[in-house]
Amino acid sequence: MNIKQTLIAMGCAFLLSSCETISATSVRSLAMFSPENSQCYNRQRQSNYFVVDSHHHFQPFRGDAVPFNKLVNWAERAGVLFVNVYGIGQIYTRKSGCVGERGCYTHVIAPSIENDIKNANNYLKHGADKVHLTLSMTFADLHKPDTILTNMALLEEEFGDLFRWMGEVNMVKAAHFDNGHQAVNLDTIAKWQPFMQVLQEKKTPLALHADLGDNEAPLRYLPLLEEVLTRYPNNDIIWMHMGISKELSRIDPSLHIRTMQKLFARYKNLKVDLSWRILYDYYFSFPTVNSQYVEFINAHAERFLPGSDFVASKNKRFADYKEEVDINSRVLASLDDNAFRRIALGQNYFDLLRLPYRAPEICTTASP
Repeated sequence: MNIKQTLIAMGCAFLLSSCETISATSVRSLAMFSPENSQCYNRQRQSNYFVVDSHHHFQPFRGDAVPFNKLVNWAERAGVLFVNVYGIGQIYTRKSGCVGERGCYTHVIAPSIENDIKNANNYLKHGADKVHLTLSMTFADLHKPDTILTNMALLEEEFGDLFRWMGEVNMVKAAHFDNGHQAVNLDTIAKWQPFMQVLQEKKTPLALHADLGDNEAPLRYLPLLEEVLTRYPNNDIIWMHMGISKELSRIDPSLHIRTMQKLFARYKNLKVDLSWRILYDYYFSFPTVNSQYVEFINAHAERFLPGSDFVASKNKRFADYKEEVDINSRVLASLDDNAFRRIALGQNYFDLLRLPYRAPEICTTASP
């Protein structure tokens, strides 16, 4: 044994956790997230990419998707071991009698259960050994709450308890205002009670796309989100993209953070999704702005979930998915160890879904 090896061995007697660091090869596996795992996670050697992609659209708005088993392989190659499988519930409608893809779609986007059924059938056909998948119901038409329980029952009859999440569903999405979408009004939100009760009983989270506002009025739609949170305090609500959209590219970060602080203080059932690269492009890419958000996220580490918001249209490649994972993980690299473990390493996700996994502890001392 040389001097270096002797020093390492001596150090192990006093710093056992640092000696059990996961291999410097940075290869991650489901075994590392078992409750029995004793290895710590070395942030200096291991990837800063999130291990959970809680927001991944396996189906596009129209046309064919990347094959299911290829998407699972891409996740594994990127070091993503837990994937929340979304369809896209609001798809472009086809023209009657039109054959093929080119010119066969209207500009109207309408809710549909089609993609959820595709995802479930693909899951049953292909499965996933090295990546844990959760299926999400994306069909819900929040303007027609009386249809939601019927479709939930249809999926349960056909696929049992495969679906453990609902969303991404649109409450207000300004990007689709020209495609037939409108914001859900307060009176309709009051009529959600029957399906929200079932979601509560089944402990199924609801992921809402709810624009906070736009550049003219940054808090324009906040009352809609607050109505949901007030009426349904016992439902787990995930607010997509922190309420940011392409229509809200210039909100004052201080106003945005204060707004979220107030929401967190009032509503214990609210969590926030950090997916979609516009968060980086518009906000996190600026160091002084990023530091404000990092401080806020660190202070409320238990409230956030990571994700890519990747849409798997058939023209996409692995490099496209890897880029989205990279961009959406950059803010995570600046978080403190507690927040990184809870968010990037998935503890919040495991807790929310009551999954039998545990994020490894962060190494307190770097391995030699």
